[in-house]
Amino acid sequence: MAYNINGEHIGDQVFEDEFESIKDHYESIGETVCCDRDEEIRKLSLENVISRTLLEQESISRYGEVEESAVEARFNEVIAEHGGEQNFYDNTGFNAGDVSVIKRKLKSSLMIDRLLEDELDEEADPTDEDLEAYYQENIESYLSEEQVRVSQIFIEPSSQDAAKEAYIALRGVRQELLDGKDFDKAAREHGSEEDREIDLGFMRQGETMPEVEAITFSMNIGEISPIVATHYGFHLFKVTDRKNPEPIPRSEIEGLAERYVAEHKAKAIDEYINGLKEKGTVEEVAKAG
Repeated sequence: MAYNINGEHIGDQVFEDEFESIKDHYESIGETVCCDRDEEIRKLSLENVISRTLLEQESISRYGEVEESAVEARFNEVIAEHGGEQNFYDNTGFNAGDVSVIKRKLKSSLMIDRLLEDELDEEADPTDEDLEAYYQENIESYLSEEQVRVSQIFIEPSSQDAAKEAYIALRGVRQELLDGKDFDKAAREHGSEEDREIDLGFMRQGETMPEVEAITFSMNIGEISPIVATHYGFHLFKVTDRKNPEPIPRSEIEGLAERYVAEHKAKAIDEYINGLKEKGTVEEVAKAG
């Protein structure tokens, strides 16, 4: 992959470096594994490189190159912000051999920042009407978490032989429940521990074991689960109540104004970049042969 952007040749390695940088970031925060999002990440890396190149070119055409002294000063500022050089490398994943790469990234940021500061209007504080409209447009992002209230019957076998007996016993209990027996009464009669809580209360996704969550969140109120095996033992569950997602009141949402401003700024930047694309030339270079 190579491109000519307004006559400037951007080679394969630039795009590959961008791809690796984005992929490393997603892997570090657990949002991708191995190759499952490679196609998506390559498209994103392509857009990033093209957009960054157009912004850098426009900045240089207006203001000239950024002085190396400014880059060095910014590098020292970043080191100080992290509390020292070693902290910087520990926090960012860079190492001492990456100084040239780091400074190149900082130089790019300085070029782009000075351009956007001039081009973008200063964002005014959003009005209450602005925030209400933004809240309503994005209401699906501001819903409470689904919750289910669950009761359980639990048997903890003491051995492998006991596990088979416990499973058979719990199958019989489940049939009694399906035939109408009271769940709490059955739990007191058959549970492993008399003082173990039958009512587990309301649970959100992510608060319990995945195998338990997969069953209980797919059940209706009053439904009796199949026997669920975990590393603790055997369980029967009954969903006794459910709280469906509901809009969180706007007054309880922290950072709404900041998100509004950030999204409007991002939209303005995208519009500006699209303008640069329209007046410039972005051409893919065909591979030789």
